[in-house]
Amino acid sequence: MNKISFQDTHIYPGCLAIFNFRISLQSAIMLAVAEFSDGAVTNAEIEPLNAEEVVVYIDGYTTTKGTNISKKNWLLKYDNAQDIWKVVKKK
Repeated sequence: MNKISFQDTHIYPGCLAIFNFRISLQSAIMLAVAEFSDGAVTNAEIEPLNAEEVVVYIDGYTTTKGTNISKKNWLLKYDNAQDIWKVVKKK
């Protein structure tokens, strides 16, 4: 299963993420599991825009401390120098 590991318990501009798979520009939508730093998980869909930008659709989830996070969409950009994805803004 494709997995995105976010480096915090929630997503915000500047948040970093690691994809354990390569983005396929041949796919309109790619399915994945989003995992957060506290171990919370939810479903995600990735829409590739180009080789360095994707929109990630994150289902709602609850952090391990009990905070409910609603469904949101985010633009991420790949940072080639650091080999990591960075959240740019809400979509």
